[in-house]
Parts: sequence; C-alpha cells; structure tokens
Amino acid sequence: MNNTPASQNSFYMPQLDGLRALAVASVAFSHWVTSDYHFGLPWGTAGVQLFFVLSGFLITGILLRCREYGDWTFAARAFYARRFLRIFPLFYAVLLTCAVLNIKPVRDTFLWHVSYLSNFYFVWNQGWDGPISHFWSLAVEEQFYLFWPVLILCVPARHIRSSILALIATGIASRFLLPLIFPEVRLLSVLPNSNFDALGLGSLLAFINTREMKHSPVRWFIAGVPLYIALFGLRQLGFHQVPFHKATEHLAMLISFTWLIDAASKGFEGPVKKLLQFSPLLYLGRISYGLYVLHNFAGFPVRVIAIAFGTPELNSGLSGIALKTLVTIGGASMSWHFFEAPLNAAKKKFPYKKN
Repeated sequence: MNNTPASQNSFYMPQLDGLRALAVASVAFSHWVTSDYHFGLPWGTAGVQLFFVLSGFLITGILLRCREYGDWTFAARAFYARRFLRIFPLFYAVLLTCAVLNIKPVRDTFLWHVSYLSNFYFVWNQGWDGPISHFWSLAVEEQFYLFWPVLILCVPARHIRSSILALIATGIASRFLLPLIFPEVRLLSVLPNSNFDALGLGSLLAFINTREMKHSPVRWFIAGVPLYIALFGLRQLGFHQVPFHKATEHLAMLISFTWLIDAASKGFEGPVKKLLQFSPLLYLGRISYGLYVLHNFAGFPVRVIAIAFGTPELNSGLSGIALKTLVTIGGASMSWHFFEAPLNAAKKKFPYKKN
C-alpha cells in the first residue's frame, strides 16, 4: 500500500486513497458486525481483494517506470528498502506487542507470522485463529513481492504482458480447480496463488495504462458490475450450487474492481468525486495500513473500557462498533504521525533512479 501524500509523489492519485478507506471499512465491518447483518455480501473478501488489485496496480506501475531508468539492480534494491520501511516496522511492532502481552495465539504461532507465512498456517490449521486472522493477506502481499519485482524488472519487454497474463491465469485456475482437487481442504483461498488473479488484474491495468491506446480495453471491464450483481442475485435465490458459481462470482468482482480502480486513478467526476475525495476519507486512506493492521485488536481495549466503567454493554452492539472505530482510528493516527510517517520519510534515501 503506497500512502505517499501528493507533495511527495507526482504520481499520487487521491481517489485511490478514498478507495483504500472504503476497503478497510469493509474488512472492519465484516469482523465487527455479525453475519446476520452482512446481507449475503462478502464484505471482508471484497475489501481484501480491492486492496490486492490496488496493490498490483500501484506496485507494477512503479516497476514499469523503474524499467525506464535502466539499472534494474539499483531499482530492485530501492524497491525492497522502501517496502521494508513501509510495511515491516508496524507489523513487527504489533506482533511483538501481542507476544509480550501473551495475546493468544500469537506466542504459540509467532514464527509463522514473523516469517510472513500466516496464510499457510491457517490452511495447515484448517481454521482462523483469533485477532490475527487478517495477517493472511499481509503474508500474501509479501510472498508476491518476493518474485514479482525481479520478474518485471528483468524479463524482456516483449514478455511482460504474457507474464502478467500467466499470473492472472494461475489465480483463476487456482480458484476454479483447487476446490475440486482438494474438496476436503478449507481456506484454499488464502494461498498466494489463489490471489494472483487480483494482483495480476491490477498489474494488467498498470501495463495497459503505460500504452498509448485510443480506446483502452479496461473500459469494457465495467461489464463485471452487472455480471456480479446477476450472480449475487442468483446466489440469493438459491442457485449458488451451480458448478463454479462461487469462482465466477469472485472473478466478476475482481473485474469490477479493476474498472473501478482505473476510473478512480483517472478521476471520477460529480458525486463520486466528492465522496472519494472527501477530506476525512482521504485521511483514513492515508493511514489505511495502520487501520488494517490494528482493527482486529480493537476489541481488547474496548473490553478494558467496558470493565472499567462497569458497563459490559459497551462491548457489544452499536456502542461496541463505535468504540472499536474510535480506538482503531486513534491508534492508527498515532501510529502514522509518530511512527510510520517518520520512517516513510526515510524512503527518500532510496530513490528508484540514480541522481
């Protein structure tokens, strides 16, 4: 997630910060509100997948620009240094704090998470594990970073498109085929290859946007919106047992997100612009990484507050959601201003281009 302000980044696209804020709100909603009020919508999945498409778009866009600078080893070192400064400090700080406070099950599974293998742990465990369940998506991103930057920086230009298409095809094949091959295994969707379609579609969008095209093929991706609505409606009517319905619905959602990100990167107009560039939403988008990492732990301080005031009802219902929201935004704000932003400023020491 690149939350660099406009003053520091000439490629800053403000409406993408608005999308980040909506994505993290969707994930938090899925964790804080009981499924009775989800109305059949995959709030958590949608938020995470929107993050993945965004990540593929922004990261690949950076890497494609770095190719123009010529020195790929210099660019790769800069990329990994900047990713380290942006992602590792907060994640490891939270992980170590949880271990010191003996928040279960962090101490027992510490090595899985510290090595960014949370997603493999959940598949091996065949279930989620408390407040660290959202760590799987951070693991997928880091596993993607292990090979994608080197591939995009090194592969001959004529093979970039085919590499991106192969990434998307791997993700789609994994979503459609793995449940058939391993029907007894749960949580296959958290494996890295099962999310290459989202990351790949974002990468494809970045690739297309580097080309001079009179009519971008991405404009047709808006067809994913009515397709997703139709498939969602069929699921609500009980037709979700049709073979590959779930995987097709997921793919339609990703196509919709690709169109949405493309439109937001170019800039919506009218009411959508006012929403996505609403100042509080932009701020939440800027601190979205902290919001995402911290939101699943908000229940602990809220319980402490409820016990301290002798009002256990504060820990549930709308009051519980409101308190968790305040605690998460407060914690993420302090993390951003006093911890993340100073480290983020150090990224200028690692430019992608010499001189």
